[in-house]
Amino acid sequence: MSLREISSLQHPLVKHLVKLRESRDYRYECRRIVVSGQKLIKELSPRFRLRSLFIENGTSLAFSPACEEVFCVTPQILKKVTGLESPEPIAAEIDMPAEADLSSAQFLLILDGVSDPGNLGTLLRTAKALGWDGAYLTQGSTDPFNEKALRAAKGATFTLPWKSGSWENLSQFLKIKKMSVLAADAKGSDLAACKASPPLALALGNEARGLTPDLKKVSQLIAIPMMGRMESLNVATAGAILMYALKENV
Repeated sequence: MSLREISSLQHPLVKHLVKLRESRDYRYECRRIVVSGQKLIKELSPRFRLRSLFIENGTSLAFSPACEEVFCVTPQILKKVTGLESPEPIAAEIDMPAEADLSSAQFLLILDGVSDPGNLGTLLRTAKALGWDGAYLTQGSTDPFNEKALRAAKGATFTLPWKSGSWENLSQFLKIKKMSVLAADAKGSDLAACKASPPLALALGNEARGLTPDLKKVSQLIAIPMMGRMESLNVATAGAILMYALKENV
């Protein structure tokens, strides 16, 4: 492991990490991502290859991650690399994890074109916290390695099994698994009357357009009763309520 110092914002490696953070195409071309924060990097370092580590000058780490290269950098470089105004004094470039095999999932979350990265990351985090087995992201969903999605997920992107794919692939998977599909929809049946047993999937649609027609056709539509004048909930909030209720009712 080598130790070097970087002081210029124009250093090629700084530009490389910024591009990884900002460009989905570049991330997938390189199969690498940028993460920040001591807790997350400490958790990931035993399982994922750290390509480079950026540590603010004068910072002492409470752990010793295995890494190809370690760089001492300025606070300004960490701000640029992480995109945060007040970042923790550590960031890393790591290999992107592979998508998972979901064939053993009994409780599957389907994110059908969820486009807001904060919502997507929060839903992955909630699914992990509530004991769901995995998530399937349909085409049109935001990238789970988007910087905002990663921050919202709080590490769940790396610990909750997930994969992405087309409606055709998802449809075939659901048929083979003989999964009951429940989908959140404002015109659906009252959640309290829902009867389903695993293997089951919960589908959540795009924030503006809702579920795609193909998925809607194969789903039992369910809704959370609304009081007062409220007609709907944020998709991350609705997803949390539905995931908890469905897991508790089985």
